[in-house]
Amino acid sequence: MENYTALIVLVSIAIGLLDLFTDRWPVLQRQLFPMVTIVLYSFFAVLYYYGPDIWGYVPHFENIDPPQQVWAHPDKYRMFEMGYNLLCSILHLWGFSYWGMTVVIKTLYFTALYLLLRQLPKHQMFALASVVMFDSYLIMHETRQCLAVSFLIFMVLLMQRRQYIWAVLCGVLTVTMHKSGFIPVSLLVLGVFLYRTRQQAWIYTLFIVFLMIMVVLPVQSISTSILDILPLPKSYIHSLTHHLLLGRQFQIIAVIYLSILLILNVYVSYFRQSRYSWITCMVLAGMGLIVVMYPYYFLLARVRSYFIPFIIYYIFLLFGQSRQFKVVPYNSLIKQVFMLFILAYFTHTAVSLERGARTLHSPVYRACTVFELRHSGQKQIRDRQMKIAERYWIEDYMKSQNNKL
Repeated sequence: MENYTALIVLVSIAIGLLDLFTDRWPVLQRQLFPMVTIVLYSFFAVLYYYGPDIWGYVPHFENIDPPQQVWAHPDKYRMFEMGYNLLCSILHLWGFSYWGMTVVIKTLYFTALYLLLRQLPKHQMFALASVVMFDSYLIMHETRQCLAVSFLIFMVLLMQRRQYIWAVLCGVLTVTMHKSGFIPVSLLVLGVFLYRTRQQAWIYTLFIVFLMIMVVLPVQSISTSILDILPLPKSYIHSLTHHLLLGRQFQIIAVIYLSILLILNVYVSYFRQSRYSWITCMVLAGMGLIVVMYPYYFLLARVRSYFIPFIIYYIFLLFGQSRQFKVVPYNSLIKQVFMLFILAYFTHTAVSLERGARTLHSPVYRACTVFELRHSGQKQIRDRQMKIAERYWIEDYMKSQNNKL
């Protein structure tokens, strides 16, 4: 296939179908969940010098100084965040290759995801497959943010267990791994004002109305002068300006967002005794950001990765609480329709990804795995993949005029 992401999405769809077929056997689902996690993890771990972002990440990792010098001269490595720089420096000092570093990051991510989703009473496999389908690009390419999301999940899990000192440490690591990490960490801290208060369904009703308005209203570019008044460092403003270059009024995924909001609205209204926990605070914040940023999908794709695992976890937690929600009309039907709709949407996504890859000048998304070392040397593969990545940035990246603001 021309697009390895499309292959992973198809594998995730197959896992989702397996979950649907085993709906009546939750014990079997729990037994299959660790094996399915390993299978999906392996698809990501074997990637070798893969993707367009290696153009910046590989030279940074290969030429980084020892940790004490990185700490003493932060301006030398200000292209990336200090936490990420120190991690790369330590792993480089220990003899890790660039591929070894990416495996460490993916291991952290899947460990965090496994610890979160294993708490579900049912549908752990479908929840895992859904997160992977939504965030496969994050796991494969966005190295720093994948680290930040991993530590955020650890942070929330620790806060759920009231281990606040370790949670604060994970929060610091989240922010120092990727600059966007300050958004979910700040919103989680603000969640202290909601913690242990009762959830209100009307909030999701408001989100539904607002999202429908956003779908109807034409997309407008946000002026740089508006961004400049935000109390953020210049590097943050520059990144925001770049990510606000693309916008689209109607997107098919809006139907997914609306269905999630409808489910939250219906189930929360029936479960009136439910109080906010740290996870549900993240769900509320995440859906709020998705609604507000909906037109600017390029920026939203960055921000929503922090919240997707918690939103999906909570949706399937609601579906799995059969005793509490047996009074919800057509509970089983709602669950099955939602799951089938997710699979249908990502089947369309897989086809679109494959078609899109065939239009590029550079085969940047074609699979490159460690198994190629059987026939070629490490340097040969590295140099070839770096040339492919360079060609992508020169000839393909944001060259289309579609959706530019």
